[in-house]
Amino acid sequence: MILSIKQILLHGIRSVFHNDKFVIIMWAFNAMAALVLTVPIYNILIDNLGTSLTSDRLALNFDYMWYIQFRNLYSVQLNHLPLSIYFVVGIYALIQTFFLGGLISIFQNPDKNHTVDFFYGGVKYFLRFTKVLLISLLFFAAAFKINDYSGELISILFKNSENVYADFILKALRYILLVFFIGIVTLISDYSKISLAVKDKNEIFRECFNAIRFIIANFSKVFIVFLIVAIIGALGAIVYNVIGRFIPRTPFYFLFVSFILQQMLIIFRLLVRMLFYSTQVNLFNDLSADVVKAEAQ
Repeated sequence: MILSIKQILLHGIRSVFHNDKFVIIMWAFNAMAALVLTVPIYNILIDNLGTSLTSDRLALNFDYMWYIQFRNLYSVQLNHLPLSIYFVVGIYALIQTFFLGGLISIFQNPDKNHTVDFFYGGVKYFLRFTKVLLISLLFFAAAFKINDYSGELISILFKNSENVYADFILKALRYILLVFFIGIVTLISDYSKISLAVKDKNEIFRECFNAIRFIIANFSKVFIVFLIVAIIGALGAIVYNVIGRFIPRTPFYFLFVSFILQQMLIIFRLLVRMLFYSTQVNLFNDLSADVVKAEAQ
């Protein structure tokens, strides 16, 4: 029996909330990663503003002159920050790949959804998923490079032209194609990982090819489900931005309200991420299942 899009979404939502305990694990890691990145900057700001009245002014309005002085005083420390950010981002991507193995494992086997099963799935599929991640990163890098080169080409073609509308339309199409390509690569990457886990295979390129065939054969259903879940995530960000506008910056205790709201957004995004993979696992199992024909006697 082939499930409808509504059934896939409902089943995915049930799977997410049935395994919502794993959100705590992922949220805790997000908090630790954020802490590692913010502590150096926090120490620099405390050193500069700890005994200064400038901090009171900065709570209300941004002071550009202070910012210039701050950059000059702490140029050495600030120049080392990008390296730390790259390192933490790399570790973050690998840990998220590990978590993904656990999520797909428990979505594939709903009866085995204990914490030990989650970590076992992460260990089991980590190497395979990391290889898929590296391949997808190459395609993402190529997409951004092509986008940059196409932008330069458009600028050169319309350098001496007064056709502003054509220049604007072509550059807009360039970004639309970039977003579409990112979405397609993300879909192929996700379904390649799901195919590796569901079939328990080790042939990375073969399963990537199988994932492409699966997406082409079921593109409308796969894309619609992906788009609906993406819209749900976007609506959460819109609600956060709308509510955030009404939270005043002073007095200081309103910062705690803003902090709580930010954490709610992070948890919501983690739930949406789980919904992506729960619906994709359901779709893959449903659409790639063998059809059994009954013979009447």
